[in-house]
Amino acid sequence: MKSLIGNYVDQLSKEKLNEFGIKNDIYLSNSELEYLLNLVKNHWQEILQDETIYLKELKNNINEKNIIKIKDLFLYYKKRYKGYLF
Repeated sequence: MKSLIGNYVDQLSKEKLNEFGIKNDIYLSNSELEYLLNLVKNHWQEILQDETIYLKELKNNINEKNIIKIKDLFLYYKKRYKGYLF
């Protein structure tokens, strides 16, 4: 499953990330999208193991309202696919 996630992350673009955000009522600025894309592409394995590592960084780079939505969405999918992730 990790290779499948890695392949998806490798192909992830700012546009795809923005579309996913909009579908989930998350509207990010261009700089927020770039930051989030960079974070995911470079740290997705660590994020899956312990998402709290990057929470402080998110607070410095993403609107507070969006952080809550992103965190809720992440936890939803992490719980939903937990059996496949580890």
